[in-house]
Amino acid sequence: MTQRARLSGFFGLFMLTFLFAHPVRAAELPEVEKVFQKGFPTQQDALAKTTDALRLEYKNTGNISALVFYSYGLLRQANHFLAVNDFIHASEYSKLGFFYLDEAVEGHEDDPRVRYLRARIDAWLPASIGRCVVTLHDTEEMLKKAAVFDQSIVNYISYMRYRALYSCKKYQQASELLAQLKQQGVTYPGHLEPGFDTAPVWEMSEVTQVLLPLVKGD
Repeated sequence: MTQRARLSGFFGLFMLTFLFAHPVRAAELPEVEKVFQKGFPTQQDALAKTTDALRLEYKNTGNISALVFYSYGLLRQANHFLAVNDFIHASEYSKLGFFYLDEAVEGHEDDPRVRYLRARIDAWLPASIGRCVVTLHDTEEMLKKAAVFDQSIVNYISYMRYRALYSCKKYQQASELLAQLKQQGVTYPGHLEPGFDTAPVWEMSEVTQVLLPLVKGD
C-alpha cells in the first residue's frame, strides 16, 4: 500500500469518528475535512480546485488549518510543475506555498502546533532549498514549550531537528543529537538517517495533538 493510500485510509477512519462527535464543526470546514478524508487530489486540475477552495475557506472562516493546507496545496502544485519541467510555474508556486506557510506561523508565533506543521514540511525538503534554518528555529521554539506535547511528539521534534542540523551541515551537533535519540530508543519508520527524504506517514499522536485541535480551533 502506498504512503498516500495509508494516509488517506487513516484520516478517513479518524475523521469518520470525528464527524459523528463534531457534526457542526466539520460542516464549518468542508474542504479541510475532505482533504483529511481523501488526501489531496493527484490530478492537476482537481488539485488546483481543492487548493483554491482551501484559500476561500481560510478567507471565510479564519481557521489556521485551512491556511496551512492551502500552502500544502500550493507546494504540491509546485511539485507537479517541476515534474513536467515547467520551472517558471514550479518556482512561482513554491514561493507562494512557503510564503503562506510562513505567514501562518508568523500570525500564530505562540502556537507550537502551527510551527510543527511547518517543520513537518521543511524537515524533509532537500538541503539545497535552504529551509533547514527555519526548521532549526521552529524546533528550538517548540522544545521550549515541550510540555504541551507528550513524549512521542517531543521525540519527533528532536528527530526533525536532527535532520535540520544535518541539512545545515552542522554535522557534529547532528551526530550528538542522533546518538542521544538512539540512546533513548527513539525509532521511526525506515531509519534515523538524513538521506531518507520521504516524510513518514502521520502518526495518531500527531493527528490528535496537532492537526485536530487546529481544525477545531482549540
